Amino acid sequence: MPKFSNFEDQAKIPLKDFHEVGITSYFRIFSNNLNQQNSLADNKANIMISINTVVLSLIIGSSARNIEYWENLFIPIMMFILTSLLTTVFAVLATRPNFIKGNISQADLDNKKTTLLFFGNFSSLSLPDFEDCMLTILKEDEYLYRTLLADCYGQGKVLRKKYNLLSYSYNTFLVGIVLSVIVFICFQYYILH
Repeated sequence: MPKFSNFEDQAKIPLKDFHEVGITSYFRIFSNNLNQQNSLADNKANIMISINTVVLSLIIGSSARNIEYWENLFIPIMMFILTSLLTTVFAVLATRPNFIKGNISQADLDNKKTTLLFFGNFSSLSLPDFEDCMLTILKEDEYLYRTLLADCYGQGKVLRKKYNLLSYSYNTFLVGIVLSVIVFICFQYYILH
């Protein structure tokens, strides 16, 4: 579609062209939003992994070298180690890739039950088979849109799982840190004195 310089020229564009551009823009924005949310989730998980692995190595290294000094604080230290470990596990699970390998058949294409936007679905195909499958999808607008929608839906499901695991990671970190500090204070002022 040609670019028009002013509003009067844009008024001459048929509505059908606006609709096609709108659909294209919608899918582009939708996909960009999902990709940004995915990057944000990965960054948050990487922060939790980095912080907690450093904390784990410092606490384990420090308490192992000075075991006599820290033996009275065994319970708060173990709570803190467990907190950092669980937080790291949830964050790693959030960023761990899940590779699902799909096998596409001609029947799937004929019944319009496949999508080629995920590499796991087409990576086992030969180049000619991949080209044939893609051309089958691209020939029909509704099949193409359903393929795009299925991909967006799949990305949304993955994001939901990531954000649930991130929520567990952050909640575990928050509760564990608070409880560890409370137990540490109790040991310092009530048990050790």
